[in-house]
Amino acid sequence: MRGAQVPGEGSPISPDLVVIGHVGVSIVHAGVVSWTSAGGSGYAVAASAAALIGDRMGLVAAVGKDAELEPLRRLNVDLEGVAEVPGSSAKLRVREFSDGARSFSADLGVAATVRTETFPERYLKAARIHLGTAPPDQQLAWLEYLHESGCRAQLSADMFEHYATSYPTASREVCDGVDLIFMNQAEYDALYGDAQLPVPKAPLVVKRGPAAARLIVDGHPQEVETTAPQVVDPTGGGEVLAGVFLALRAEGLPEREALRYAVRASASCVEDYGVTGEHLTAELKAIAAEAIRDRECDTD
Repeated sequence: MRGAQVPGEGSPISPDLVVIGHVGVSIVHAGVVSWTSAGGSGYAVAASAAALIGDRMGLVAAVGKDAELEPLRRLNVDLEGVAEVPGSSAKLRVREFSDGARSFSADLGVAATVRTETFPERYLKAARIHLGTAPPDQQLAWLEYLHESGCRAQLSADMFEHYATSYPTASREVCDGVDLIFMNQAEYDALYGDAQLPVPKAPLVVKRGPAAARLIVDGHPQEVETTAPQVVDPTGGGEVLAGVFLALRAEGLPEREALRYAVRASASCVEDYGVTGEHLTAELKAIAAEAIRDRECDTD
């Protein structure tokens, strides 16, 4: 069954960047404290990217009527690819322990089924399409659809430690099918720590904690760091990094410069609860202004 598209959204023009991911609720438990906020990989990437490129950011997701989409509308996210389906939106639960360890569980609700038929045809003309963190069988289903549809976009994917550990073979298959990979150091070690395994050929953005990342292209690493933040909620920092990096690449910024801004945004994200906090909002406004200035200087 095809879900009902969110009415009145989208334009005839293809977005520059499309993210395929979950939109729902993020529930974080840390000791006796817990908090709930809008979240999911699709939500976090779309919100952070749209703060920089507005309606040039398209989102593909299956949601229930309980989904909170108004913040994305205010950011002018192109929501034609969001399908409302009877049932509940994804609920993503993270538990943080005092030793730094984390556990993860998910009730994907209506997002448990991949609905390629809801992907708007005009999105196939996007320059970049990103697969947010999701079970690798879902990412592989989307990759198959995009390849069979003749999509020529640069394809990227984000890994997730729970899935990299639980489904390493399928996760590596996802990495082999895209042009750019986002992962953290633990995910890299889980997937490619064995010296017998060939490292991926695609460029890698390896997230190294809340304030650093490494860009690896053709085996050559480039390190980017920023001031270490006061971590309040680490959930979503990686998705924000991906969203900002891809949005600024869509703006024409060089890879290292885009990553420098993306690391700053990721560090700001973890200083608040959720992925739309005051620190991140202020940082994204600053990044937008600085990136415009940088582009103008480059064209002089």
